[in-house]
Amino acid sequence: MTAEVSETEGGRPARSAVAFVGVVAAMVVPLAVSALPTAVAAPIAAEQVTVTEGDQVFELRTLVELALRRLNTADAVAAAKWATAQRTGEPPVVDDPAREAQVYESMAAAGARSGLPQSWVRQVFRGQIEANKTVQHGLLARWRFDPASAPAPGTSELASVRPVIDEVNDEILAQLAAHRGVLEGSDCTERVAAAAFSVLTSGAADALHSAALVRAAVSLCPATVVK
Repeated sequence: MTAEVSETEGGRPARSAVAFVGVVAAMVVPLAVSALPTAVAAPIAAEQVTVTEGDQVFELRTLVELALRRLNTADAVAAAKWATAQRTGEPPVVDDPAREAQVYESMAAAGARSGLPQSWVRQVFRGQIEANKTVQHGLLARWRFDPASAPAPGTSELASVRPVIDEVNDEILAQLAAHRGVLEGSDCTERVAAAAFSVLTSGAADALHSAALVRAAVSLCPATVVK
């Protein structure tokens, strides 16, 4: 994951991506370090991760949970690509430019109908797609080094998982529209980081999916520029 500082329309550096990673790291690293002696971290109370007041801390949690739900489809996608590779004898291909372009175009158009800037919608879904590919690469590498852990042939088909991805895409877009005011706020980074932290510490994702979730979440704030 590379979060680059680049120029905004007003000529000012967009540091949200870097700030987001810093905020999440500040939250998660102490938790990980404190867990080392016992190997199991104690539950984290909601008041321990409060960045802003009241329910506003968790108002973006649904959006982050949807990002994780989309990430979880990467397992089935990777399994289908692994099966294809085993059948053809060719290396698994993660990138799918035609499919990715279709998602960008369809979601940008749908976002425009909801009054959302197309550049922001493209940024968000680029983040989701790149995060999904991070999981796919991780799983495929694991299966190459440990074939016994690979899924059995026929476990998954792309044709069956893509409608699920399309459905989650629509739900993510609806959340962007519903929380546009919050996401465009100056404290978007902190709010998204708080939501991501609450999901990351819930035990809902392993290390691979957690790392990818940060990549997916960092693209949610309009001022964030991620490459």
